This record gives sequence, C-alpha cells and structure tokens, in this order.
Amino acid sequence: MKKAKIISVQAKKGGAGKSETSLNLAYGLASRGKKVLTVDFDPQANLTDILLGRDHKLSQQGAEEFLARFEELREGGQQDFLAAYQALGEFVKKSSFEYDINKVILKKCDIKDAILKTRVEGLDLVPADNELSTADIELKSQMNPANRLRIALKKVESEYDYIIIDNQPFENALTYNSMSACYKEGDIILVPIKINRGGLIGTYDSLTTCLKWLEEYEPLPFDIKLLVTMKNKNNIDNRWVESLKTAFGDFMFETVIPYQAKPVEEASIHQKVLLENDKSLKSNVAQRYNQLVEEILNM
Repeated sequence: MKKAKIISVQAKKGGAGKSETSLNLAYGLASRGKKVLTVDFDPQANLTDILLGRDHKLSQQGAEEFLARFEELREGGQQDFLAAYQALGEFVKKSSFEYDINKVILKKCDIKDAILKTRVEGLDLVPADNELSTADIELKSQMNPANRLRIALKKVESEYDYIIIDNQPFENALTYNSMSACYKEGDIILVPIKINRGGLIGTYDSLTTCLKWLEEYEPLPFDIKLLVTMKNKNNIDNRWVESLKTAFGDFMFETVIPYQAKPVEEASIHQKVLLENDKSLKSNVAQRYNQLVEEILNM
C-alpha cells in the first residue's frame, strides 16, 4: 500500500522562512501532479489564511458589533472586564472552523472530516486556528499525547503522495506530535536555517529537540535535512553556507533559498503562494524554491 512521504518543517525561531517553505513546497509538488496534504500545525495559521484566501481585514462594522455585544453582556450583569473579554473572544472565533487540526489531535473529530480542498488542484489542507495555542495544555493531561497526529495521518496517508506539516516556532506537545508523525524511512524533518546568530541558535535548538526525542523516547528512522533560507549576498553568508555544507554534508539540502523581499511580499499581499504568483515566478527566490521541489522529488 502506498504511503505518503511526510515532511515536517520545524524552526525554533520565527523569521526563518518556515511557512514560506511549507507553502511553496506543497504548491510546487501539487503543480507537478502530486497529491499533497498540508497540515497547518501553527496557531498563527499562515497556511490556512493563504491557501483558503481568508481575509482578516478589520472594519468599522466589526468594531461596532464587538461594542454592541460588550454592552449586551454588561447589561446582563457581567463585570466590564469579563464582558469585554467574552465579546472579544466571540469576535475572533467567528472565523473558526467546524473541524480543524486542534479538534483532530484532541480526538473531537476525525481527520477525514477536517480536510478541506484548496483552490490549488491536488492540494488539500487540514486548517488551524488560534485555538490550537491551547492544545498543549489539554494534551499534557491525556494519555499518549505525542502520537495523536501520527494516528490521524495513518488514516489518510495512502491517499496522498506527500504530507507537509507546518509547525509552530516553539517547542511543546505539538512539536513531539509532529516528530512522531515522521515514523517511517524516507520521512523528513526539514529545518530551515537563517544565517544570523538567532537563526543558528534556533537551528541548534531544533536539532537538540530531534536528537533528544530519538535518544530518549522513540528511535524513528526519519531523515533530518537542513535548508538555508533567506541568504543574503555577502561574504559572511557565503562563508557560513560553505562551512555548514562541509560540516553537515548530506544532511544539508543542496538548494539555498536567497533573501528577496519584494516578490515574497507581493505574493503575500495578494494572498498567493510565491510560486503561484505570475509576477514572482521569474524571481531568483521562486526559481530556488522550484529547485528545492525537484530535489525533494529526486530523493
């Protein structure tokens, strides 16, 4: 039986191009005829917003609705602060999904019910919302909290060629779920590296978490691969890339993603994936993401 290759994109520091890499890898594979499932495992829900085209722009009407609900709650006897808190909670949860990855890992729904089609043919999504940020607390109080995602994905992995998991930029029970989901040979923990001190610290921390999991909990056969992202054109970045490739060898992707703000920002403004945006396709950064897709396909 066919089983999807699972790629979990993990970075302990924000700003390393984690979600950008997940989006372009998923889109690039789908555009080449592969069946791809993306799992938005980050409460910031960047993949969800881009792939579903969700518009979070605020409006005057929204402010008025929030205030009207606050007044209603206060008149009902609630304290001002609690009334404001509840009204704000109701407003931000309006865009929540009936089924999402939070409900999947807490066993409140089946993953098949949470999978949504995106506008991209062959690319499906398990969405996230801000409620995912509280999942860690609930998971810690339950039995076998670290294998929930693996169990869920096993139900659908035969239906896809690739499963891409975009993780949150910090460590908790969700991180362990994501690593545990990469349970078979050929699965990949992809760690983006930004060449600055914070980026190197984040990379070291990500690798430490992976090694700790492998040594202390579960000796899974997944591969760890490092990807240089947002590389600047200067001698320091060039030297660090050379040094990292020499030291880590086959644990590094050959592809290096350059820093190029304009095409990335332009795609984001139009709520598109970089590789999906016609104006960005000829950019150096888009070409390198296409190169990464080909490198993945040839593994």
